[in-house]
Amino acid sequence: MYIELDSTHVSGGYSFEMHLREVMQEEAGRILGDVIELSEEAIAAFKEAAIEPIKNGTFSLEHIESRIQTVRSEIADVWNSALPDEEKYRQISSKENEIALLQAGQYTFAKAGFTKSV
Repeated sequence: MYIELDSTHVSGGYSFEMHLREVMQEEAGRILGDVIELSEEAIAAFKEAAIEPIKNGTFSLEHIESRIQTVRSEIADVWNSALPDEEKYRQISSKENEIALLQAGQYTFAKAGFTKSV
């Protein structure tokens, strides 16, 4: 099927393509919000800042495992405390959620091929 564009009623050199381009730019501005341009230096600095904690050992499988053990001991401390049962359950639940997130981080690190220590 072939469709031919009838441009006999287009006046002043304003074409359908120009109109379509304007509409798409307006729509992109509405969907995307503010548009910015980042320099190559800014992107490189962001990537370097993102990987720095991994380089200096802050985020390593060893550090995550250490934090999991700390949270488990905190759970034991809360369980043996004199807090009301509702408060115990609330605190333990939040600590179990933290352990789950840390274990998900361990899985992601291991899947990405990071070693246990840096």
